[in-house]
Amino acid sequence: MKQRNKVGLLISLIILIGIVAIVFFSFTTYSKIIKDDVLNISKLTSTNIYSEINNELTKPIFVSLTMANDSFVKQWLQLEEPQNNQLITDYLAGIRNKYNYHSVFLISAKSLNYFHYNGLFKTISPQDEHDQWYYDFISQDKLYILDVDQDQVDNQRLTIFINCKILDDQGNLLGVAGVGIEMTYVQELLENFERDYDLEAFLVDEEGLIQAHTDPNLIKNQNINDLQSYSVIGPDLYNKTDTINVFNDDNLYNQQYIISHYIEELDWYLIVRKDTSELAQSFNQQLYYDLFVVILVLASVLIIVQRIINKNDNQMKKLALLDNLGILSNRKDFDENLKTTLSQTGDDQPLWSVFLLDLDHFKDVNDTHGHLQGDKILKHVMTLCKAALSDHLITRWGGDEFSGIIYLPGVLATEKLEALRLEIVNDPLLSEFNITVSIGVTQAIDIDTEDTIIRRADQALYESKTNGKNQVTLL
Repeated sequence: MKQRNKVGLLISLIILIGIVAIVFFSFTTYSKIIKDDVLNISKLTSTNIYSEINNELTKPIFVSLTMANDSFVKQWLQLEEPQNNQLITDYLAGIRNKYNYHSVFLISAKSLNYFHYNGLFKTISPQDEHDQWYYDFISQDKLYILDVDQDQVDNQRLTIFINCKILDDQGNLLGVAGVGIEMTYVQELLENFERDYDLEAFLVDEEGLIQAHTDPNLIKNQNINDLQSYSVIGPDLYNKTDTINVFNDDNLYNQQYIISHYIEELDWYLIVRKDTSELAQSFNQQLYYDLFVVILVLASVLIIVQRIINKNDNQMKKLALLDNLGILSNRKDFDENLKTTLSQTGDDQPLWSVFLLDLDHFKDVNDTHGHLQGDKILKHVMTLCKAALSDHLITRWGGDEFSGIIYLPGVLATEKLEALRLEIVNDPLLSEFNITVSIGVTQAIDIDTEDTIIRRADQALYESKTNGKNQVTLL
């Protein structure tokens, strides 16, 4: 404790010197600091907007991709029997009800029938100007695109459609599926950002054509390259390499920033224009309060430092129990939990089980594809296991072996582990390398020790291995 107090005092002294230095340089070089702070706040604000827009608009992309890869949809398109039209209509209605999207649709490449969640809407035709989007899309080498268009099904409402190709196992086109988000929804998001952050935010494509804006008259009608404040920036505005692109209008005395983010999933750019003159003035005023802040900081710094030290101690303890691949805890954590759980076992305690899991054919992956690929497989298996057993304990025993505690009786634990085994069997990445799992599980009894319960689980694992692998054995 005495050593910790000395460390806290030393850190307090360092913080005091640092804050005094910051205040001094703030008053002597305040203009540069103000500019940097304003820039950072503008970047942070635009990043927050980018994150929310990206999150809201990539979710329907994932839904469309899921529809396009749904085995039911593919099978239905390959057969496409008119008497089964109600099945696909019910499917589309289910997607709409689940995610509450404005539009959910499917087009058959064979019959060109356009199905909506209300049923068969029409048969598309190359002679219909409004259907030209379909032929343009299927001619492109893209799995999905975003398209702003009017929804014929729903009173010509302006909608952002996510169009996704449906391909069979040979890569042949079966159809196009997707969802539509009403433009007013995106406009409400942008309006909230503009109101909360006092800025202008909108989305454009790589040609500069506005795709989403709070002013509906500008959508698909205004190209920002025709505006002076954007045209002077040039192609740098559409840089895809950097995460964020920041531009400052020197003619406005550094009071305005234009920021662009490339959203890869949408293939659109988020453009944010922020007038920072009021923010710069507020920073000027804030400089005069810095000395007062120093006093408050010093009064609380010892408490904060103590908490940080305690937190670091806890983090170090957690790191000591973390496996070197950083996803699951290690055998030491398993041993500690097993010891604790055994000590609590009694007549009034719920039944629980211990399991050992081993990857089948993993050595072949390391020998054939190298240890980097092997680590990738291990991490993927760990991620699947962690998600499947989130309410239980799973740790890395060592190498390609895992151990854990299922807080359920043996039969129920076996069912849960069997579900995990099937998930691993059906995983595309693991199937590519013929990776399966053999699992041994045993239910704890009152007279068990650490050695006895592990020995039974190990025997169960051995039986799974010797009986052909890829199975769960309960002893």
